[in-house]
Amino acid sequence: MAVPKDITVKKLKLLCLGFNALLVTTLIGCDPQIVTPLLSPPEGRTIHVTGSGSVTGEPDIATLNLGVSAEKASVEEARESAASAMTSVIESLKTNDIAETDIQTENFSIHPQYDYTDNGRVLRGYRVNNTVSAKVRELESLSDIIDDAAKAGGDIVVVNAIRFMIEDATALQTQARALAVKNAEMKADTLAEASGVTLGKPVTITEANFSGGPRIAFAESAALADDSDRSSTPIEAGELTITVNITIVYEIQ
Repeated sequence: MAVPKDITVKKLKLLCLGFNALLVTTLIGCDPQIVTPLLSPPEGRTIHVTGSGSVTGEPDIATLNLGVSAEKASVEEARESAASAMTSVIESLKTNDIAETDIQTENFSIHPQYDYTDNGRVLRGYRVNNTVSAKVRELESLSDIIDDAAKAGGDIVVVNAIRFMIEDATALQTQARALAVKNAEMKADTLAEASGVTLGKPVTITEANFSGGPRIAFAESAALADDSDRSSTPIEAGELTITVNITIVYEIQ
C-alpha cells in the first residue's frame, strides 16, 4: 500500500529535528575549542604583519635608588644605626633640592643573621635594610647628589641603581608609532605583491610600547674621608630608545 506523500514529508522533518537536537547535545558536551570552529563561519582572507618603529632621545629625569644596611648584635642597635644614617641621607637629598614628594621609601626590613657551624647555626645579630627612591630632575647635579648621600650615610650607605627616563615621551612615541605603521604597511605590500593578491583595508590594529635605556648598578659605598680627597662620581646619562610595535591585520581583496 502506498504511503501518503504528506506523511513521508512529516517523517523527514521529524527525523531532521531529531538529528539537529542530537548534534546540539553532542556539541554542548565538547571542548569549546572544538565546538567554535564547527559553529563559526570561516574567516575571511587576511594578512597579519608586525611593524616596529624606534626613536632616541636624551633622558631628562633619573630615579636614584639608595639606602642603608646596618648589622648589629640586637634589633634595637641595628634599627637605631640604620635610622640615624637614613635620616642623614634624606637630609642630604633635600639639601640638594630633591623635593620631599620625590622621595619615597621602597623597602624596610629586619632579618636575623646567622653563622653556620658544624654544630648548627648560631645567631650573629640582626640586619636592618632601609631604601628610598629619589627623583632627580636636574641631571647635572646627579654626581653631587650621590657623593653627598654616600658621605651622609657613612659606611653603611648603599647605592643600588640609577634609572634614566624621559618624563614626557609623548612626542617620541608619536614619531615611533608613525614609523611602526609605515614599516607594517611596507611588509604587507611586499607580502601581497609576492602572493599575487590585492591588499585591502586594515581590519585591526594593536600597539605595544617599550622604552629602553641604561640602568647603572652600584655596589655598597663607603664614606669619604674629607672633601679634599673627594673625586666626583662620573655619571653619563646616554640616550634612551623609545620603541613602538604595531600589529595590523589587512583584508585581502
